[in-house]
Amino acid sequence: MKKGRNVTIQVVADKAGVSKSTVSRVISDSPDISDKTKEKVFAIMDELNYYPSAIARSLANRMSKNIGLVLPADEDFFINPFFQLSLRAISKTASSRGYDALIVYNEDNEIAPIKRVANANKVDGVILMRSQVKDETVDYLKKKKIPFVLIGKSLDYKDIYSVDTDNIVASIDVTNRLVDQGCKKIAFIGGDKDAVVTIDRYEGYKKVIRENGLLESENLVEENECSVINGSKAMEAILKENKDLDGVVITDALMCAGAIDYIYSSGFIENLRRLKKEGKDKKFIIATFGSLKNRGECNSGAVELLDVDVNCKAIGEASCNKLIDILEGKDAELMDLVEYDIKKSYI
Repeated sequence: MKKGRNVTIQVVADKAGVSKSTVSRVISDSPDISDKTKEKVFAIMDELNYYPSAIARSLANRMSKNIGLVLPADEDFFINPFFQLSLRAISKTASSRGYDALIVYNEDNEIAPIKRVANANKVDGVILMRSQVKDETVDYLKKKKIPFVLIGKSLDYKDIYSVDTDNIVASIDVTNRLVDQGCKKIAFIGGDKDAVVTIDRYEGYKKVIRENGLLESENLVEENECSVINGSKAMEAILKENKDLDGVVITDALMCAGAIDYIYSSGFIENLRRLKKEGKDKKFIIATFGSLKNRGECNSGAVELLDVDVNCKAIGEASCNKLIDILEGKDAELMDLVEYDIKKSYI
């Protein structure tokens, strides 16, 4: 049913079996209304395509001064340094500009939590912390004209406000460094294959592999939801099939932590140290987009670590400032690209 003159608060109230005043209080998020009633009314509003965010704002005659942070539902999300640092930067930036941050937990990419906070006028705009292919949340926010900024980039739309690192270029850069240091067989461990950041980093890796005529094989690539355990399983699977592996590109700090855990626990590090003592120095380099500090029980110095620092703090600050600028009617660039840096250490 299309929104039109016949779709009023009274129509919503009649269909939901509640009073008009109850619908009004649902819209203004009154604490006197139960969650069950709110869910029922919001469901009817959605069915009728009736989203009176403008009415809700006029009732309050002010903005909420809240911005919503939509977080993915990854099991290990809160130990991921990218999200820790960017969340801290967003919260600090919002506070400095007179706003508060409201966390919206996006379980299994469901859009119900977004609908709930948007329809209740709890937030003025939204920051999406991850970009997915064919993201229903993006579709919904665009359809309802709710201001939002995407951390990452959209493969489906070209007109979305976003903040990102050039992940293809960064992946090309760091993979080339492995090649320049003599790596001949390089694997790839990525996160969720539907995450745009994984797609971009894999594209950069693949480009370098092909340009240098190196082996391109399915048993050199592992992709799964970002977690420490999945990183460990990925490293195990790759090394099982590739005893002569000398390099790996890893797209996420959690996956990298798991990979490092495995090469310590499996005796792989000890074998590298033994070969070095025997004068048979074997090269092994890990290139990663973020790492967890102090992984492993010791620093053997046997494995070189190239860490792509995407500057999480700057990404968080830029995304928050961009959203607030939009909310306050100021000019904002469609896309901000944050510079990255590559740091070398040993594990």
